[in-house]
Amino acid sequence: MGCNAHEFMDEDNPRAQGEANKKKALVWTYNWGFTTPSLLQLLLQHAGMSWANGAVKQGWMRKTGMTARERVRVLTLTEKGLAWVEQRSDQLLKYSELDPHRISPVTIWHNLLAQKLTLHAARRGEIKSFMTERVLATKSAQGTKQPDVVWFTREGERIAVEVELTAKWDRRLDDFVGRTIAALSEGEDGQRPRFDRFEILTTSRAIARRYGEAFRPGTSLRVWRDTTKGAATLSHLIEVPDWVHQKVSFRMISDDGRILTGTDDAKPSSADGDAAAAAD
Repeated sequence: MGCNAHEFMDEDNPRAQGEANKKKALVWTYNWGFTTPSLLQLLLQHAGMSWANGAVKQGWMRKTGMTARERVRVLTLTEKGLAWVEQRSDQLLKYSELDPHRISPVTIWHNLLAQKLTLHAARRGEIKSFMTERVLATKSAQGTKQPDVVWFTREGERIAVEVELTAKWDRRLDDFVGRTIAALSEGEDGQRPRFDRFEILTTSRAIARRYGEAFRPGTSLRVWRDTTKGAATLSHLIEVPDWVHQKVSFRMISDDGRILTGTDDAKPSSADGDAAAAAD
Protein backbone atom coordinates (compact mmCIF):
# COMPACT_ATOMS: atom_id res chain seq x y z
CA MET A 1 0.00 0.00 0.00
CA GLY A 2 2.92 2.35 0.61
CA CYS A 3 4.66 1.83 -2.75
CA ASN A 4 4.44 3.82 -5.95
CA ALA A 5 2.02 2.31 -8.46
CA HIS A 6 4.78 1.58 -10.95
CA GLU A 7 6.62 -0.47 -8.34
CA PHE A 8 3.95 -3.16 -8.36
CA MET A 9 2.58 -2.85 -11.91
CA ASP A 10 3.42 -5.94 -13.94
CA GLU A 11 3.42 -4.48 -17.44
CA ASP A 12 4.15 -7.87 -19.00
CA ASN A 13 1.06 -9.36 -17.39
CA PRO A 14 -1.76 -6.81 -17.23
CA ARG A 15 -4.31 -9.56 -16.58
CA ALA A 16 -2.51 -10.60 -13.38
CA GLN A 17 -2.27 -6.96 -12.35
CA GLY A 18 -5.98 -6.53 -12.96
CA GLU A 19 -6.73 -9.49 -10.70
CA ALA A 20 -4.44 -8.07 -8.00
CA ASN A 21 -6.24 -4.72 -8.17
CA LYS A 22 -9.61 -6.44 -8.00
CA LYS A 23 -8.61 -8.43 -4.93
CA LYS A 24 -7.23 -5.39 -3.15
CA ALA A 25 -10.30 -3.23 -3.88
CA LEU A 26 -12.97 -5.85 -3.17
CA VAL A 27 -11.33 -7.09 0.05
CA TRP A 28 -10.92 -3.48 1.24
CA THR A 29 -14.63 -2.87 0.65
CA TYR A 30 -15.55 -6.17 2.32
CA ASN A 31 -13.58 -5.29 5.44
CA TRP A 32 -14.93 -1.74 5.74
CA GLY A 33 -18.44 -2.36 4.42
CA PHE A 34 -18.33 0.42 1.83
CA THR A 35 -15.91 2.87 0.27
CA THR A 36 -15.74 5.53 -2.47
CA PRO A 37 -14.06 5.83 -5.90
CA SER A 38 -11.60 8.41 -4.57
CA LEU A 39 -10.55 6.11 -1.73
CA LEU A 40 -9.98 3.27 -4.18
CA GLN A 41 -7.84 5.66 -6.20
CA LEU A 42 -5.66 6.18 -3.10
CA LEU A 43 -5.63 2.45 -2.40
CA LEU A 44 -4.65 1.38 -5.91
CA GLN A 45 -2.35 4.39 -6.44
CA HIS A 46 -3.29 4.81 -10.07
CA ALA A 47 -6.48 5.35 -12.07
CA GLY A 48 -8.77 4.06 -9.32
CA MET A 49 -11.68 6.18 -10.53
CA SER A 50 -11.75 4.40 -13.87
CA TRP A 51 -11.19 1.07 -12.11
CA ALA A 52 -14.24 1.71 -9.92
CA ASN A 53 -16.37 2.59 -12.96
CA GLY A 54 -15.25 -0.62 -14.63
CA ALA A 55 -16.03 -2.66 -11.49
CA VAL A 56 -19.54 -1.22 -11.44
CA LYS A 57 -20.10 -1.98 -15.13
CA GLN A 58 -18.83 -5.54 -14.67
CA GLY A 59 -21.16 -6.13 -11.73
CA TRP A 60 -18.55 -6.43 -8.96
CA MET A 61 -19.63 -3.26 -7.15
CA ARG A 62 -22.65 -1.02 -6.82
CA LYS A 63 -22.49 2.78 -6.73
CA THR A 64 -25.13 4.63 -4.70
CA GLY A 65 -25.53 8.34 -4.05
CA MET A 66 -26.01 9.02 -0.34
CA THR A 67 -26.01 12.03 1.94
CA ALA A 68 -23.70 12.18 4.93
CA ARG A 69 -22.19 15.57 5.82
CA GLU A 70 -22.24 16.10 2.07
CA ARG A 71 -23.45 14.18 -0.97
CA VAL A 72 -21.17 11.22 -1.62
CA ARG A 73 -21.16 8.27 -4.03
CA VAL A 74 -20.69 5.11 -1.99
CA LEU A 75 -19.37 1.84 -3.41
CA THR A 76 -20.58 -1.48 -2.00
CA LEU A 77 -20.17 -5.09 -3.08
CA THR A 78 -22.80 -6.77 -5.22
CA GLU A 79 -23.83 -10.39 -4.72
CA LYS A 80 -21.27 -11.26 -7.40
CA GLY A 81 -18.51 -9.29 -5.69
CA LEU A 82 -19.36 -10.69 -2.26
CA ALA A 83 -19.29 -14.27 -3.56
CA TRP A 84 -15.88 -13.65 -5.16
CA VAL A 85 -14.43 -12.40 -1.86
CA GLU A 86 -16.00 -15.09 0.31
CA GLN A 87 -14.62 -17.85 -1.91
CA ARG A 88 -11.11 -16.52 -1.23
CA SER A 89 -11.41 -15.53 2.46
CA ASP A 90 -10.21 -17.43 5.51
CA GLN A 91 -12.46 -15.36 7.79
CA LEU A 92 -16.08 -14.66 6.85
CA LEU A 93 -17.71 -11.40 7.91
CA LYS A 94 -21.37 -10.52 8.09
CA TYR A 95 -21.85 -8.23 5.11
CA SER A 96 -25.04 -6.18 5.49
CA GLU A 97 -24.32 -3.61 2.80
CA LEU A 98 -25.70 -5.59 -0.16
CA ASP A 99 -28.60 -3.20 0.30
CA PRO A 100 -26.75 0.14 0.49
CA HIS A 101 -29.83 1.87 1.86
CA ARG A 102 -29.36 -0.06 5.09
CA ILE A 103 -26.21 1.97 5.77
CA SER A 104 -26.90 4.56 8.44
CA PRO A 105 -26.14 8.07 7.09
CA VAL A 106 -24.78 8.93 10.53
CA THR A 107 -21.94 6.41 10.14
CA ILE A 108 -20.91 7.20 6.55
CA TRP A 109 -18.62 10.19 7.11
CA HIS A 110 -17.14 8.61 10.24
CA ASN A 111 -16.32 5.35 8.42
CA LEU A 112 -14.87 7.09 5.35
CA LEU A 113 -12.68 9.30 7.54
CA ALA A 114 -11.29 6.20 9.31
CA GLN A 115 -10.49 4.75 5.87
CA LYS A 116 -8.70 7.92 4.78
CA LEU A 117 -6.66 8.02 7.98
CA THR A 118 -5.65 4.38 7.55
CA LEU A 119 -4.61 4.87 3.93
CA HIS A 120 -2.55 7.96 4.74
CA ALA A 121 -0.86 6.19 7.69
CA ALA A 122 0.03 3.26 5.42
CA ARG A 123 1.33 5.55 2.67
CA ARG A 124 3.58 7.30 5.23
CA GLY A 125 4.93 3.93 6.35
CA GLU A 126 3.63 4.37 9.90
CA ILE A 127 1.70 1.08 9.89
CA LYS A 128 2.21 -2.29 8.24
CA SER A 129 -1.35 -3.64 8.64
CA PHE A 130 -4.71 -2.93 10.23
CA MET A 131 -7.97 -4.50 11.38
CA THR A 132 -11.36 -2.87 10.97
CA GLU A 133 -14.04 -2.87 13.63
CA ARG A 134 -15.96 -5.73 12.01
CA VAL A 135 -12.85 -7.88 11.67
CA LEU A 136 -11.96 -7.26 15.34
CA ALA A 137 -15.47 -8.32 16.37
CA THR A 138 -14.86 -11.82 14.99
CA LYS A 139 -11.83 -12.17 17.28
CA SER A 140 -13.42 -10.85 20.49
CA ALA A 141 -16.04 -11.96 22.98
CA GLN A 142 -19.57 -11.09 21.90
CA GLY A 143 -20.58 -7.61 23.00
CA THR A 144 -17.01 -6.30 23.32
CA LYS A 145 -16.83 -2.66 22.27
CA GLN A 146 -14.37 -2.26 19.42
CA PRO A 147 -12.33 0.77 18.34
CA ASP A 148 -12.94 2.09 14.83
CA VAL A 149 -9.75 0.47 13.56
CA VAL A 150 -6.53 -0.97 14.99
CA TRP A 151 -3.20 -0.13 13.38
CA PHE A 152 -0.23 -2.49 13.67
CA THR A 153 3.22 -0.93 13.40
CA ARG A 154 6.38 -2.58 12.11
CA GLU A 155 7.63 -2.61 15.71
CA GLY A 156 4.66 -4.74 16.76
CA GLU A 157 2.71 -2.01 18.50
CA ARG A 158 -1.10 -2.25 18.48
CA ILE A 159 -2.70 1.18 18.22
CA ALA A 160 -6.47 1.42 18.74
CA VAL A 161 -7.87 4.37 16.78
CA GLU A 162 -11.08 6.18 17.69
CA VAL A 163 -12.46 8.86 15.37
CA GLU A 164 -14.57 11.26 17.43
CA LEU A 165 -16.66 13.70 15.39
CA THR A 166 -19.38 14.39 17.98
CA ALA A 167 -18.92 14.75 21.73
CA LYS A 168 -20.01 12.10 24.20
CA TRP A 169 -21.66 13.23 27.43
CA ASP A 170 -22.55 11.85 30.85
CA ARG A 171 -22.58 8.04 31.01
CA ARG A 172 -21.49 7.62 27.37
CA LEU A 173 -18.31 9.60 28.06
CA ASP A 174 -17.71 7.81 31.37
CA ASP A 175 -18.11 4.42 29.68
CA PHE A 176 -15.80 5.47 26.84
CA VAL A 177 -13.04 6.49 29.25
CA GLY A 178 -13.55 3.36 31.36
CA ARG A 179 -13.46 0.99 28.37
CA THR A 180 -10.33 2.67 27.05
CA ILE A 181 -8.53 2.28 30.38
CA ALA A 182 -9.67 -1.37 30.62
CA ALA A 183 -8.40 -2.13 27.09
CA LEU A 184 -4.98 -0.72 28.04
CA SER A 185 -4.78 -2.58 31.36
CA GLU A 186 -3.38 -6.02 32.05
CA GLY A 187 -5.86 -8.79 32.86
CA GLU A 188 -6.36 -10.10 36.39
CA ASP A 189 -3.97 -12.98 35.68
CA GLY A 190 -1.40 -10.74 34.02
CA GLN A 191 -2.71 -11.16 30.49
CA ARG A 192 -1.38 -8.71 27.94
CA PRO A 193 -3.61 -5.65 27.42
CA ARG A 194 -5.79 -5.70 24.31
CA PHE A 195 -3.98 -2.65 22.92
CA ASP A 196 -0.71 -0.80 23.53
CA ARG A 197 -1.94 2.71 22.81
CA PHE A 198 -5.06 4.67 21.89
CA GLU A 199 -5.15 7.48 19.35
CA ILE A 200 -8.27 9.64 19.67
CA LEU A 201 -8.59 11.66 16.47
CA THR A 202 -11.03 14.52 16.00
CA THR A 203 -11.77 17.49 13.76
CA SER A 204 -12.93 19.50 16.80
CA ARG A 205 -10.52 21.31 19.10
CA ALA A 206 -13.26 21.52 21.74
CA ILE A 207 -13.76 17.73 21.72
CA ALA A 208 -10.00 17.18 22.02
CA ARG A 209 -9.85 19.54 25.00
CA ARG A 210 -12.88 18.03 26.73
CA TYR A 211 -11.71 14.43 26.29
CA GLY A 212 -8.24 15.38 27.44
CA GLU A 213 -9.72 16.66 30.69
CA ALA A 214 -11.74 13.44 31.12
CA PHE A 215 -8.56 11.34 30.69
CA ARG A 216 -6.38 13.51 32.92
CA PRO A 217 -4.62 11.39 35.59
CA GLY A 218 -6.32 11.67 38.98
CA THR A 219 -9.66 12.75 37.53
CA SER A 220 -12.67 11.06 39.15
CA LEU A 221 -14.42 8.63 36.81
CA ARG A 222 -17.98 7.46 37.43
CA VAL A 223 -18.63 3.74 36.97
CA TRP A 224 -22.22 2.89 36.12
CA ARG A 225 -24.30 -0.27 36.31
CA ASP A 226 -27.67 -1.20 34.86
CA THR A 227 -30.56 -2.00 37.18
CA THR A 228 -33.02 -4.85 36.65
CA LYS A 229 -35.45 -2.26 35.28
CA GLY A 230 -33.00 -1.21 32.58
CA ALA A 231 -32.09 2.12 34.17
CA ALA A 232 -28.54 3.26 34.89
CA THR A 233 -27.35 3.96 38.40
CA LEU A 234 -24.00 5.12 39.74
CA SER A 235 -21.98 2.18 41.10
CA HIS A 236 -18.77 3.81 42.37
CA LEU A 237 -15.98 6.24 41.57
CA ILE A 238 -12.44 5.47 40.47
CA GLU A 239 -9.49 7.66 39.53
CA VAL A 240 -7.92 7.83 36.09
CA PRO A 241 -4.50 6.17 36.62
CA ASP A 242 -1.24 8.08 36.21
CA TRP A 243 0.02 5.95 33.30
CA VAL A 244 -2.86 6.95 31.03
CA HIS A 245 -1.10 10.08 29.76
CA GLN A 246 1.60 7.81 28.28
CA LYS A 247 -0.84 5.63 26.38
CA VAL A 248 -3.68 7.89 25.22
CA SER A 249 -3.06 10.64 22.68
CA PHE A 250 -5.33 13.22 21.07
CA ARG A 251 -4.66 14.59 17.61
CA MET A 252 -6.45 17.04 15.38
CA ILE A 253 -7.29 15.83 11.88
CA SER A 254 -8.59 17.42 8.69
CA ASP A 255 -11.73 16.42 6.81
CA ASP A 256 -9.59 14.70 4.18
CA GLY A 257 -8.07 12.38 6.81
CA ARG A 258 -4.72 14.05 7.42
CA ILE A 259 -3.26 14.39 10.91
CA LEU A 260 -2.58 18.03 11.74
CA THR A 261 -0.84 17.77 15.13
CA GLY A 262 1.77 15.50 16.62
CA THR A 263 1.21 13.05 19.45
CA ASP A 264 3.38 14.87 21.99
CA ASP A 265 1.31 18.05 21.67
CA ALA A 266 -1.94 16.32 22.51
CA LYS A 267 -1.40 13.97 25.43
CA PRO A 268 -3.49 14.50 28.59
CA SER A 269 -1.32 16.02 31.28
CA SER A 270 -1.66 15.68 35.03
CA ALA A 271 -0.32 19.22 35.35
CA ASP A 272 -2.40 21.00 32.73
CA GLY A 273 -5.67 19.73 31.33
CA ASP A 274 -5.51 22.24 28.49
CA ALA A 275 -2.63 20.24 26.98
CA ALA A 276 -5.28 17.95 25.52
CA ALA A 277 -6.44 20.71 23.20
CA ALA A 278 -3.91 19.48 20.65
CA ALA A 279 -2.81 22.88 19.40
CA ASP A 280 -1.21 23.10 15.98
